[in-house]
Amino acid sequence: MRILLDEMLPVGLRDLLPEHDVVTAAYAGLAGISNGEMLRRAIIAKFTVVITLDRGIPHQQDLNYHGIGLVLIRHNDLDLIRPYVDALRDAVTSAVPGAVIHVTPKG
Repeated sequence: MRILLDEMLPVGLRDLLPEHDVVTAAYAGLAGISNGEMLRRAIIAKFTVVITLDRGIPHQQDLNYHGIGLVLIRHNDLDLIRPYVDALRDAVTSAVPGAVIHVTPKG
């Protein structure tokens, strides 16, 4: 699965998802652009899922139209993400075009 990490997420998140092709927005040339343009370009570049902190995207964009899955996480600190990395992996694997999956720490 090809995954795009939105620009506010740490590059080290790639190491927590070794079974996937994970690319940062900066590396893909998708940093600093609007959410709609980012999603449009992500589809063209064959990304299937975007991981982001931006809770506004599902309200601003029609993900069915864009044909991409969205996984929302709460933190951009790897130490805070690690405890729920299994839930993140499950979310990424189950994300389908148009889906919005919220991944939060348990407890």
